[in-house]
Amino acid sequence: MREQSLKENTMRLFVAISVPRPVAEELEKWTLAHKDKLPFRKWTQPRDYHITLQFLGETTAAQFQELQSTLKEVRSLPLSLAWDGIGTFGPPKSPRVLWGAVSGDLEGLSALYGMIIAETRKAGFEPEDRPYSPHITLARGFAGGGEGKYIEALPSAPAVYNWEADGFVLMRTHMHASPMYEIIGSFPLTSH
Repeated sequence: MREQSLKENTMRLFVAISVPRPVAEELEKWTLAHKDKLPFRKWTQPRDYHITLQFLGETTAAQFQELQSTLKEVRSLPLSLAWDGIGTFGPPKSPRVLWGAVSGDLEGLSALYGMIIAETRKAGFEPEDRPYSPHITLARGFAGGGEGKYIEALPSAPAVYNWEADGFVLMRTHMHASPMYEIIGSFPLTSH
């Protein structure tokens, strides 16, 4: 009972860069045009497209207040980013995740990730134990079938859609809702 009570007083949070509407619309067009060839169980709602910077997990109200303060300390110039392809995580015959590739200022993006990790540690959060791999999750849970023929749809992604990321956000997850993510804090990217 105490565990459920504790969970009711927490929020499931992560830090991310939002994907702007024009790019999200292009991603959505691509997914709608290829869904029948891509047998995944759960498709990301277009308003939920983002690039995760750090998953934080269950967060108390006190941690949330500290996060708000520490994330304001992050200093970085805006980043030129692009969606420029499609890929998967997991074995080719049964991938776990279908994603949009992120390119552009990946060095700046990695530096921003490092600064966010440093700041969130001050609030008691530890980074995941895996290399940072920026991407935009489009779908999860391969449903099987087609013996890998879905791979034929992957190269058909448009060449490049560019945007300037001028900030990052703190997002809250609302499990089983659509859209699932809510922005609860915004932080500009500026050198000042």
